[in-house]
Amino acid sequence: MRNILLILLSVIVTLVCVKNSQTVNIDLFVEGKITLWKLLLTFFVMGTIFAFLLKGGKKKQQQEHTAKSDESEEDYEEPKSKLSDEDREFLS
Repeated sequence: MRNILLILLSVIVTLVCVKNSQTVNIDLFVEGKITLWKLLLTFFVMGTIFAFLLKGGKKKQQQEHTAKSDESEEDYEEPKSKLSDEDREFLS
């Protein structure tokens, strides 16, 4: 399923790049002209990298949380019952 989504996404990005071949003026940090498909592709790649970095951080936090909960389970001791040995024998 993931491969199908990646193929579909790459086809859509390719179609958008092919349809937007005109030149645009950029006045953001520097002035210049660039083809629109290069600009769109640049922002798409930057967004993909940003999402990947966010996902990696979330995965690391989940692993840390899981490790902490495992440690707390090991530290947990069952409360000792107030029954005497005779009472335990009688109940078993």
